[in-house]
This record gives sequence, C-alpha cells and structure tokens, in this order.
Amino acid sequence: MNIVLICENHTFVFTDECLEVPAATVPKTSREKYDARILSNNKAKCYMLASMSDVLRKKHEDMETPYEMWESLQAMFGQQSDQCRHEATRAYTNMRMKKGVSVREHVLNMINTMHDVEVHGETIDKRAQE
Repeated sequence: MNIVLICENHTFVFTDECLEVPAATVPKTSREKYDARILSNNKAKCYMLASMSDVLRKKHEDMETPYEMWESLQAMFGQQSDQCRHEATRAYTNMRMKKGVSVREHVLNMINTMHDVEVHGETIDKRAQE
C-alpha cells in the first residue's frame, strides 16, 4: 500500500493537516487545491481499507482521514512492534554457537537475526557487535 501511495504522490496525507472547506467566495485555485487534497485522501483511504482484514476494515471505514486510520493502527499495533524489536535484539545478543553446528550455519543464523533486528527499526552498533 505504501508503495502505491509513494508512486502516486499521496503520502502527504499522513503528515499534512487537512485543509478546511473553502468558502464559496474563494478563488478557483484555492478550491482546486482543496479538491486535490480530498481526492488524495479518498485514494489513500481506499488503498488502506482494501489492504485490511474485514475486522480492521469495519473498525476504520467510518474514519474521515487516512491520518486518523494510521493513528488508530499505530495505537493497536505499535506496541507489538516495540516488543518484536526487543525480542529480536535480545535474540541477537544472546546468540551463541552451539556444539556440532557448522560455522556456516551459525553465521547464516546470525545474519537472519541481525536482519530481523534491523527490520524492526533497531540498529546494531559496534558496541553491540562485540
């Protein structure tokens, strides 16, 4: 979903404030800017809803903006990500080569574990690698 929003330049709907509805007397350019923003909001909202499970879709379909949906998803799943990051980091720091395991297999396991840590947003600095 994020790839589609980036490709179509709609990612700003997560960061920029939504514009207020312009009055009927505003210039046409202001109205066009507002209409473009509404179109981007609707596209982003549709992409998000289409990529959700039925249960999540039902919970989020009444929300006005993609930003509200994003905040709700972060509240529901953000802590899980922190826990996954902590577990991946702990797995890396506690990893020891087991007797009878080839060096190649151990190195591949270390690489996979380091990848998991990085996927969850943690960096492994020089101190952690020693």
